[in-house]
Parts: sequence; C-alpha cells; structure tokens
Amino acid sequence: MKKLLILLTGLLLSASLYAERPIIQDIQAKASKGTKINVYWTLPKNPDEKISKYVLYRSTKPVYSYYDLKDAQKIADLTPDSTGYTDSVKDYKDYFYTVISYTNKPYEYVLVSVNTTATGVHLIMKEKPAEQKKTEPDEKLYKNGTMRETPLPFLDLLSGMDEEEEQISEESIEAVALLSDKKKNSSAENFTPYFFEEDLISPDGGDDYLLFTVLKNTFVQEKYEQALSQLQTLVKRNISAKVLNRAYFYMGEAYFFLGNYEEAVIAFIHVAQTYPVETSKWINKSLDSIYIYN
Repeated sequence: MKKLLILLTGLLLSASLYAERPIIQDIQAKASKGTKINVYWTLPKNPDEKISKYVLYRSTKPVYSYYDLKDAQKIADLTPDSTGYTDSVKDYKDYFYTVISYTNKPYEYVLVSVNTTATGVHLIMKEKPAEQKKTEPDEKLYKNGTMRETPLPFLDLLSGMDEEEEQISEESIEAVALLSDKKKNSSAENFTPYFFEEDLISPDGGDDYLLFTVLKNTFVQEKYEQALSQLQTLVKRNISAKVLNRAYFYMGEAYFFLGNYEEAVIAFIHVAQTYPVETSKWINKSLDSIYIYN
C-alpha cells in the first residue's frame, strides 16, 4: 500500500509539472477552403515561466525533436495569447506544423500531438470552374448525300491496340461517328482538365487513393508526361472497374494536353459508354484538333 501511494504521488506530481510547462497543447491542423490550412491549439495553464511569444513552423516531414526544425520554415511570430493561425500554401504537399514557446529563449521541447502535428495535412483538390459557354452559330444540318464543308480527318481508331485488350463495342464507335458530325469550335485552347467528384478529396486508401496520388503528384501540376506514364502503369494493375474507367479518362486528357489527339480519342472511346456526357466534348475537340494541326 505504501509503495502504491508513493507511485500515485509521483504521477500526480509529474502531471502537475507537465501542465505548468510553457508549452502549448493539443495542436491540430485542418485544410480549409481554397489555399488555406487552419492550425489551432490550447494554451498552457499557469506556465511556470512567462511566455513572450510563440513561433510557428511549417515542414514537409514529421518533427520529433527541436533539432528537426532546422529543415522547417518559420512562418509566423505570434503573441502569447494566440490560439491559432491560418496558413496559405500553393501546392498539394503534406505539411506538418510545430509551435515553439519563447520565454527569454526558445523552449526547446517537442512532443508529437502536443505542440507538433502527428500527421500531415494537405489542400483539398477542387474542381476547376466550368468554362463559360460561348455563343455559337446554330448547328448546320446536312442532308443525305451532301458532303460536309470541312471534312473530318480519317482515324483508324482500332489500330495499335493490343489484341488482348477489351475490344471497343460497336455502340461506342457509332457514338463517336455521330459526335464527329457536330459543328465544333476550331480552337483547342482554353480547355481545362476535368476531375471527377470522387477524385477531389483524398480517400482513405485502396485503388481510389492510388489514382488520387497520381493526380495530385503529376496531373494537378500539369506534368502530363509523368501523369500518362503513371496512369499507363496503373491501368495494368488489378484495380476496380470504376477506378480503371476514370484512369482511362484521365489518360485521354493527358494525351490531349500533350497534343497526341489520336491517342486521346482512343482513350476516351474506352469509357464513352460509361461517361457519355463527359467524353463527348473531349472526343469532338480531339477530332477537330487533328484536322487543324495535321
């Protein structure tokens, strides 16, 4: 019993001393709207030393000791009564945040989840705003036997495809033929990447996370050659049909922005039945671009 009382007394004393240290507690970081990340914490109660300020650091790696802050970026000096800060970043990297208290000198004490975040936080990918619709002349209809004024280029849509790959259905090919007869804008500029809603927020894991990582590290940063290479590797894996379809769609976009419009059409045809609305404008634009630039 005596040993138990001594142990409890020691634990209570340790807890009391810990609570009075000049160090913030319960630090958290969460992504907000746009380019903002909110960092907030709880102030220490009755610190045994007067705090003159707090210094907030941002890093791309976890911080386990004061020494690790040598690679971190100092982003703000804050008053002793500050309980939070809104940071602004321009990319989708994972960031870690640390708050160091200053008395007459920096209080070189770092505890994970106490005054430094345990996990990284990154911005949430947002769908880019839709293009403003332009006023176009009414679509011209052609009677049977009448030639189109600006004929579309011939495309061998099935050439170069592996025999082992799934064959494109006749319905998809017919759909492309119908789409090809529509009047199209002659400019391939001002086209922005399209993102499916499922890929705007980081998933917990699985095939969706693999695709999200590829998009975040390459596609969002307009590194289309790298995106295409990684997407080609991804579609060869045993992934779910939903993720596979979205990956083929992004491959089509990557081909388009790289100027390889024929391959773009082939990629979009793979998913024309699954995403008829989304693929229609990309197929039309790709076909039109082939005529313009060839």
